[in-house]
Amino acid sequence: MAIDGNFKRDMGLRLRQVRKIFNEGGKLSAEQFAFLLGETTDRILNYELGRAAIPLTLLVDLYYRGFNPIYILTGTEHIFAKNNEGRKREKQLIARKIEIPTSISIEVHSFNKIDDTENAKIPMIKVAAGKME
Repeated sequence: MAIDGNFKRDMGLRLRQVRKIFNEGGKLSAEQFAFLLGETTDRILNYELGRAAIPLTLLVDLYYRGFNPIYILTGTEHIFAKNNEGRKREKQLIARKIEIPTSISIEVHSFNKIDDTENAKIPMIKVAAGKME
């Protein structure tokens, strides 16, 4: 599956939400955020603007810092990871009465039902698993 611009843009918007609350609820500049994550400011801005896909190494780093990579990728789960750091961050924001970001809307693509008439049949390919002789 190729990652399209909208998907990268949505991930970038969620990454920006993380940056806004990263410092105990205080917003960091892209430069500060990049420094803390060992990235360049340009890379962070490219991720946030959807110009580049967020690398797995950054998602793993954010997980260990308490942020849920599934939230960043899809927006479908809670922003905080289900680990000690995530629980700690969530408690800090709740104690400071800072609004916890929720999911950004996700585009849902619909698929038309496949017509099963003789003219619209999809060719089937048989594949064998295992060693072939």
